[in-house]
Parts: sequence; C-alpha cells; structure tokens
Amino acid sequence: MLTALLFACVGVLLSRDLAALFGFWAIGGALTYMLLAHRWGLDAAASRSRVALALPFLTDLCLLCGIAWLYARYGTQNLNTLLPILHTNPGWTVRSLVVASVLLFLGVAGRLALWPFTAWITQTTITAPPAASAIAQSAWSVLAIVLLYRVMPIFVASNQQTLQALLAVCAVAAVVAPLLGLIGNEPRRVIALAGSGVAAIAAAVVISGFRNSSTTFAVAGVACVLAMAPARAAAWFAISSIANAMRTDDLADMGDAWRRMRASSTALLASTIVLGLAATGALTFGVTSRSKLGIALGEAALLIALAALRLFVATAFGPLRRRRAFEPDRVREVAPGARSSPYWLALAGAAFLIASLIAGWLNFLDGQKHPAPAVAAVAVWAAAAIIGFAVCALVYARAKDGALRASAVAGAWLGRGVSAIFAVVDRFLVAPTTGIARLLGDWIPEGDGALGRFATASGQLALASARAPALPLLIVLAVVLAVAVALFAPGVAR
Repeated sequence: MLTALLFACVGVLLSRDLAALFGFWAIGGALTYMLLAHRWGLDAAASRSRVALALPFLTDLCLLCGIAWLYARYGTQNLNTLLPILHTNPGWTVRSLVVASVLLFLGVAGRLALWPFTAWITQTTITAPPAASAIAQSAWSVLAIVLLYRVMPIFVASNQQTLQALLAVCAVAAVVAPLLGLIGNEPRRVIALAGSGVAAIAAAVVISGFRNSSTTFAVAGVACVLAMAPARAAAWFAISSIANAMRTDDLADMGDAWRRMRASSTALLASTIVLGLAATGALTFGVTSRSKLGIALGEAALLIALAALRLFVATAFGPLRRRRAFEPDRVREVAPGARSSPYWLALAGAAFLIASLIAGWLNFLDGQKHPAPAVAAVAVWAAAAIIGFAVCALVYARAKDGALRASAVAGAWLGRGVSAIFAVVDRFLVAPTTGIARLLGDWIPEGDGALGRFATASGQLALASARAPALPLLIVLAVVLAVAVALFAPGVAR
C-alpha cells in the first residue's frame, strides 16, 4: 500500500495534464483513507473514518469540478497549452477564471489541511497508526503546495480581488490553526495544527509571490513546506513513542521524559524547533514585515513556535502522574531501531530549513535567479519564532500545571461548542437527509414491486390475447373503438 501511495505521489508531481494529475490524486486519496481508517475491530477508528473519507472527498470533488470547468471553457487539460490561452481563447471571462480558481483552491486547501479543513487529520490522530498519519500529513502537504504553485497562473489570470480574498483566507488559517493548538492537551493534535499553520503561511507566500509580478519568490513557499514535512513527521514519531510509553494521550499526565526517555525527548526538541522555524525562509523572501499580511503571518509564526515547544516542555519536565509513575522502570526508551527515524527526519528538516534561507536553493527549485536575503530580514522573522519559544518556556517554567489546566478547560469548552454545532447540523441537515433517504429506500422496493406486478399482468394479458381467436377479438376491438369515437368526437355525438 505504501508503494502504491508513493507511485501516486510521483504521478502527481510529474503530471502536467490535469486529468492525469487528478487520477493520481484520487488514487492517493483512496490509499490515504485506507491507511488512516482501516484498523479492523476498533469501533473508534470506524466512527472517525467517516471524517477522514468525507471531508477530503468533498475538497477533491471541488478540485475535479475546477478541472472540468477549465476543460469545458478551454477544451484542454494540459497546463502547457492551457496557460498561454487563458485570456485569448474565444468566450473566456473573468468570472469563469474566478470560479475555476476558487474550486482549485478548495481542492488544494483540503489536502493541505488548512483550517477549517483540518478535521481529517485532527480527528484521526489517536485512532490511526502513527506511521500512517505521519506519512499522510507530510506527503499531502508537499503534493498540495506543488499543485498550488503550478496552477497559480490561473489564479493570477482571474483578478486581484480573488487573490486578496485567498490571501486573507490563508492568513486567517495561519493564525487560527496554531491558536487552536494551544487549546486542548492531546499532543498529536497539537503537531497537526502547528503543521497546518506552517502550510497556511507557505500557501500565503506562494499566492503573494505570484500576485506581485515584480518578485519571483513564490517558490519560497514550496521550500517552506519541504522543511516542515520531515520535521512534522519526526515530531509525530517522537511524541507517539513518549505517549505509548506513558500510556496516555493527555499532556497533563505526562512528564519526566527528559530523564526517562532522553533520546525521544531530544528528537522531539529538535523537531519542534525546526517546525517552529520552518516558515522563516518563506517569510524572509516573500513577505515584508511592514504589511498587514506580514504582521498576520508573523503572529502566526509566533503561535506556531509556542504551540510546538509546549509539547517538549510538557512531556520532558515535571512529575509523571500516570499509574506508570508507580512503576518507573516500565517507562523506558523505545528500541534502538526506532530511535533513529525521528533523528534522521529532524536532521533532514533542519537541512531543508537552512537551504530555504539560501538563494541558490530557490534557484534550483524554479530555475530562476534570486537575490540573497538581507540578514536583518532573517533576524526579524526568526525573532518571531524565538519569542514564541521564550514565552512558552517562561510560562511552563513558572506554572506548568496552571497552563495545562487552562488549556484543558479551554479544550473542554471548545469540544462542547463543536459538539453543539455538530448537533445542530445533525438535527437540521443530517437527520432530514437520512430520513429522506430512508423513505426513498422504502419507496424504491415498493415501486419495484408494483412495476413487477404490472409487468406480470400485462404479460398475462398479452399471452391471453395471443391465444384468443382472431375474429372475436377484432369484433370486440371494433365495438370499443366505435364507442370511443361516439363519446369523444363532437361531430359524431351531434
């Protein structure tokens, strides 16, 4: 299954034809659903698998509709022939390009897991296998940002209002996702939301780079995701090892991992630092700190660093409150073979992070020439993440229990609000829809039965008429026809 998923990912990255690209995209989506949802015999995995299937399916359907819309308007699906005729094909309109841009963006945002399309990764954090979740989140973030980079000329061809709206959506998603990561104490959910915030920053940089025709720094967003993806997977593996050893998925019950599980804690620290700094290069190249977009994305970078480091501080220090605290020897480091993966992934993320600050790496990615970034710009954007790290360390050093208690209370209130929203949706949307489907399901067999009885009766009548003598049958038909003419023909009646 992993080989097939890798094949689908390579197909998406290499395809220039949108139809072929969506074919590989759909194959990867189906395989991702099976990886995340199919754990036989577990009711929780089965119930949450509906989210992992339904939400990406809707966004993938939007992507398919966008591709179909472009084909209906331009008659081609190959980007090499489509992009040059966006404004020259007979019958093109700005409205059609706006519709296509919005549909394509929804398809990309779903797989990029931008807020509010994060449920398919946050709802399966506990039930899905850790390796499957890490692979799905890392692979799809790279595929989605590459697709966004490829179709951005279509977005630019629409109008400036559409680009401004998409930038606003990305900025809001970049701030809200890590902010939600500060609420609640489920560790893998925090990683998923922090990664979603980095992906939103990358998407904003890509859109902003294409929007400003005087710059060529859109590829910095792609470099940002390339740095984030391995660090996200490394943090996922490290925190999964710690949570499994401590037999809990609540940060309030974790602690003392720095002494008991030094290797996993070190890998978690390295990966969270890389994750918090992953957007530095993209912000340095693609955004000015004096703009409104720069201020919003800077706040997002601070929140991402704060949300990421809280995992390490909450798990590494403080007492271990779970029942394993009475058996300290049972909380021990994972097998040596499983320790190396987070380290290598964190190292790869650090290498991509350093490369994202070098103009030569961007030159290699898009084949264009980029000037070197200013040292002051790098310092400004790195300072946002460093401030987030410092605030997190200060708060948890002074009152770790209070911070975790506050996040737990906020998470409970958020859960109640989400449950209330889902209850309203279920009451006024899901229940009527399922009721209609149930009634329709009852009517279909009844209609089939009535149709079958009618077919049987007509067949018996035809068989009886075939066996009847011809002359009496003709006389009966003539009498019936005469009566009908007498009743319905006005001239005959008079």
